Amino acid sequence: MPDSPLRGVELSRRATRDLRKLAPPDRRRVREALEALSGNAQNLDIKAIANRSPWLRMRAGELRVIYRPEPAAEPTWLIARVVHRRELDRAIASLDP
Repeated sequence: MPDSPLRGVELSRRATRDLRKLAPPDRRRVREALEALSGNAQNLDIKAIANRSPWLRMRAGELRVIYRPEPAAEPTWLIARVVHRRELDRAIASLDP
């Protein structure tokens, strides 16, 4: 992700670290999902995280992107974490309410 910023998508330091740990094919899959998010694509697999409003999760293969909307003039998303689906519950527990 650091090679070219995506419009309306901001990565937290933790999300940047998560991305660096991924294998190139997984990193590419997440990049494509974030590009679709920034382009307001309609066919994304997005769900609200129960009891953690305003947090959302987006599916990118076996990976999950945890993010929330940021108040701004135009749609902006703060990406908090990128984790494997097995680590989702643990990552959600560490989120700020």
